[in-house]
Amino acid sequence: MVGNSNYVVNNLSQATIVKIVLLCMTVFILRVATAHYKTRDTFKPSSSNDLKTLANRVPSHQHRPLVHFSPSKNWINDPNGLVFYDGEWHLFYQHNPHTPMSVNMHWGHSVSEDLIAWTELPIAIEPEDDVVGIWSGSVVIDWKNTTGFQKNMSTHPMIAIYTWQKQRWQEQHMAYSLDRGRTWTKYSSNPIIPMYNNVSAADRLSDQVVRRPFRDPKVFYHILTSSWILVLTGGDHVQFYRSSDLIHWSLMSRFGLTDGSHGGTWECPDLIEFPQRTLKNRTSLWVLLVSVQRNAPAGGSGMQYFIGTFDGNEFHNIQPPETINWLDYGPDFYAGITFHNIPGYDRRQILISWMSNWQYANSLPTAPLWRGQMTIPRQLQLDLNSYTNRYHLRQTPVQELIRYSKRLITYYHEKLSNMVLNMSRDVYMFNIELHKITKATTIHLKFRENSDKSEYTQVSYIGEKNQIELDRSRSGLTDFYSSYPVQFNMNLDRETLITGRLQLQLIIDRCSIELFVNEGKYTMTSLIFPKDSGYQIDISVDGHEIFINYLELMLFSL
Repeated sequence: MVGNSNYVVNNLSQATIVKIVLLCMTVFILRVATAHYKTRDTFKPSSSNDLKTLANRVPSHQHRPLVHFSPSKNWINDPNGLVFYDGEWHLFYQHNPHTPMSVNMHWGHSVSEDLIAWTELPIAIEPEDDVVGIWSGSVVIDWKNTTGFQKNMSTHPMIAIYTWQKQRWQEQHMAYSLDRGRTWTKYSSNPIIPMYNNVSAADRLSDQVVRRPFRDPKVFYHILTSSWILVLTGGDHVQFYRSSDLIHWSLMSRFGLTDGSHGGTWECPDLIEFPQRTLKNRTSLWVLLVSVQRNAPAGGSGMQYFIGTFDGNEFHNIQPPETINWLDYGPDFYAGITFHNIPGYDRRQILISWMSNWQYANSLPTAPLWRGQMTIPRQLQLDLNSYTNRYHLRQTPVQELIRYSKRLITYYHEKLSNMVLNMSRDVYMFNIELHKITKATTIHLKFRENSDKSEYTQVSYIGEKNQIELDRSRSGLTDFYSSYPVQFNMNLDRETLITGRLQLQLIIDRCSIELFVNEGKYTMTSLIFPKDSGYQIDISVDGHEIFINYLELMLFSL
């Protein structure tokens, strides 16, 4: 038998032996991979069916977004604690798990491996009772265990610093997690930053104590000073604190009392370094994001930003104090913050905002199932605009979104004439670049148009004004709030009329439109609530002939 076996083996072809070895290796790798993913409670997209799986996780509704995150039920607003750790993107957020109203805030929690498909986890941080609110804040990774919370474990502590609120009294608290954000322990010596140092815990809810906005801490590590920096809002300005251990904080400076827009209370600040952009003395430029509750360009709440320098103590605005930079010109873009701890090889600054407006957020017609959703994650870049000679933030959808798309229609180098694109899907990306734009050009693009053309959302370019306009007056449900705003516009710089080129990118979901103009130099974000299943895209042009350099329609496949 031994001799016969040797004869068989010796006569096997080399190719057959290689195939057997490769098969064994494949089986081994698959077993290891399966064992690995059984130990993880995250959702990893791997096929065109993943969004279908994702959609089935939450109750169905005609306005339930597909590629934008929304909670399975009840209320959501500000994104909180955006952080990347151990292969996962963490999205914490203001959440009421019991009702679709903005009361008694908890911290909800979801995770993703690609920023698009999110898995909801149990509530991260709960309030002590139904009067307390766990308000906005941030999460960092305590790599060096400066807090001392890490005890003989390989997993680094996640530190959440947030605003604790009760009866308009606001102070900064801490909680920590030693299991990748799955469970949280509140720090026993809270608060870490009180509203007033000389007010006792017993007196802080007294009517004799003046209450003021004091909230929304955003924390990051400042390498040059080897310290943690915390920025929060004082209502009409922001305050900067410093710490060596994330527990004991010292106030360093204030900014903004006479800068920018003061149409409403300042909220949700974030300070971001762009080291690739420097002044002549090689000082890095920084961007300070601030949300404003009222009087944004589209009405109600919105986001502004400042460009300057930061030395670890003070922020210095390099633009005149009356300069107002708006991050988005649509009605539904607020409380955006960026991710902490993005790997060095990635180097992106990625922002998520709440897609709603405090004017009508508590009236959205998706209740009683849920209210609120997030924007698509956006990459931020600080650029010098050669047409205005000013720095500005450019925003583009993260590249991960492309993995879920499939090209359906493409046009190249054609004369633009009136056209109607008939579709059977309501979630897609629309990209178009037009040439030979002049002041005489008027272009209208109608999205989610129904068969009798009575319902649609219209995006227009008006060459005479060099302006983009968005009109949702015929988009569907608009009467759920008595003064629901429906028409918006934004002025463009000289680039389009000088070059004759206009580039538009739109992400259309079941109840939203995100518009990016000229590679994200300008953006508009808007909710819509179609009543009909309108799928048509209707394009019309007035004035002399213009040309399509390219038109792409990318479906987000189920």
